[in-house]
Amino acid sequence: MSGAGKRVALQRRLAEIAALRGLPFNITMRPLQGNTAAAPSTEESATATTAATEDSTAEVGQIMMESSLVHTGFDIARMSMQDKQVLRPILLGLGQGSQVLAGQQGRGSRILVFYHAHLLSSESVLLIQSCLEMNEGDVSIWFTSELPAPQRIRDWFVEIPVATTEDRSLAAISRGGIAAWTDVLHALFAKWSKLPPPTIETIKEVKAIVYEFLMRNLRWTEVIHYLLDVILTNTSITEAQRRECIRILSTYEATASGYTIPSYRIPVLWESLFLQFRNVVHSVTSEPKAGELNASVTNTSRSREISRRVKANSQITTS
Repeated sequence: MSGAGKRVALQRRLAEIAALRGLPFNITMRPLQGNTAAAPSTEESATATTAATEDSTAEVGQIMMESSLVHTGFDIARMSMQDKQVLRPILLGLGQGSQVLAGQQGRGSRILVFYHAHLLSSESVLLIQSCLEMNEGDVSIWFTSELPAPQRIRDWFVEIPVATTEDRSLAAISRGGIAAWTDVLHALFAKWSKLPPPTIETIKEVKAIVYEFLMRNLRWTEVIHYLLDVILTNTSITEAQRRECIRILSTYEATASGYTIPSYRIPVLWESLFLQFRNVVHSVTSEPKAGELNASVTNTSRSREISRRVKANSQITTS
């Protein structure tokens, strides 16, 4: 769960490690430089690397990293889906000359921290796997994640749960009246449940929703899990409709951590998903709900009983 205090717990443990090593623990933030790639081996690769570096230096320089005497930390959520380009030179450059991340204590002395690691792309997971295979005895990698570690690298990790019943981060920023994405989606389902059948205007509405997600840099995995929470707890839909929404959601790919959908496909998939939900929610309004169905059955039985009695009385009167 987000806002459970994972970052605070991790940094508290880092402070304990610094104390064991007799080092001060002070976290500083600095921009990540774009020229950290390892030296290329051929002239062609050198040319390609130089061009790529020139194109990405400005973007990389805007990403902040945290560092102390015992760790270096990166926030995947701040990398705007460019984590594979940002992390490649860092992970491949370990052990190749400049040991700027090296510690002074034996095994796993260099600690790399990745916050919001459930947003890692498939390529970044492969880079981390390669880094662990080549530097397993020298590097320790820590994650904070809302989902289990990706299957490919799970054997290298020990999961430590951090439980809470409240999203503390959301509570801190919601004091000014900021709504959570789950509130927005709850309101959307409630609105759709009261509307007539979908029309061509529904497509425009769904496109507007998708562009809201894109402008706020929401990831595919995040939206999928927001939708799952909303579907399970929403009161505007019936149980049959809830099951159908979950069935639709289960047919979509790449909903776990460490898996990537190409960015050009995400808007199309979101539009398809929300249009299916829109059709499903309308079918709820066009069908009798559980209470209405029971009332209808009761009224039908009562009408049949009255008709039977009227016929019986008429037969008695005639005879």
